[in-house]
Amino acid sequence: MNLFEKMFNYQIMTRLNETGLFTWTSQERAWLRMMLNHTAAQEALTPSTYHKLQDMLDAEPDMNLQEYLTEKAKSEEHSVSHPLLNPLRKIIMNQQAFRLTGHVRNGRIIQDQFGFPYKLEYSMVKKEWYVLWYAPRFGKLMSTKLRSIITAESEQLEPQNVSRYTEQIRYLTEKRKTTITIEVLPEFNQELSRILYAFSCFEKQVEYVEAQHSYRIELTIPRSEMDYVLSKMRFLGKRVRIVDNVVLRNRMSETAAKVLARYAAPEVQGEPGLTSEAKVST
Repeated sequence: MNLFEKMFNYQIMTRLNETGLFTWTSQERAWLRMMLNHTAAQEALTPSTYHKLQDMLDAEPDMNLQEYLTEKAKSEEHSVSHPLLNPLRKIIMNQQAFRLTGHVRNGRIIQDQFGFPYKLEYSMVKKEWYVLWYAPRFGKLMSTKLRSIITAESEQLEPQNVSRYTEQIRYLTEKRKTTITIEVLPEFNQELSRILYAFSCFEKQVEYVEAQHSYRIELTIPRSEMDYVLSKMRFLGKRVRIVDNVVLRNRMSETAAKVLARYAAPEVQGEPGLTSEAKVST
């Protein structure tokens, strides 16, 4: 596949995502059928959705990975589902508020905390679910672990309050965002699709700079995701560089200096004229 085909396919997938459409490959359908056999599937999905997916995938072949994988030592498994997922999802879909009772960091229990939830989020790093919500009393966006919540009771809202809270969430979310411009070095242009995939979870614009024969990717990210972007930059290595964000450029420079210091050739210290072999013999 040449570079034009890669860019064309990327644009097609972007347009499909914008319109809410998606395509399934046979491998993805087989993978989904295998996932439905997981014990957490029936907890995470409603019975009607679970049975509907089973009926849709009934004709798909099984993906028997056990034939090719050998399971050895592993960490303790935790369920990816949570009892509060479905109730909170319904509250968000119905544009309702909730009143939380739960634990805070110092062990205290807070009660009757009023808020407007707008998103459920799963942290791949911490392996747990969060609910993102707006606290009208403080005018702030909050993030709470589901395992810290004792109860979440729904509460109806007036339409004007829903509109007001939604607008405030949009304003605060945009305020928290920043942009980062990343340049793909010309000799790695053929790896553009791989680089774009590394930042697939962010909003982005791709521009081809003909004079330099290079691509520039403008990412729009929440400020809290800076460390994640840095980890991806370190992973991609010499293929990319940050163009405009001074703070991130300095942090990348600091990382490079620490790596060079760690792997620099050690200097032999000792008496002049003695080689390392001589020092060992003495």
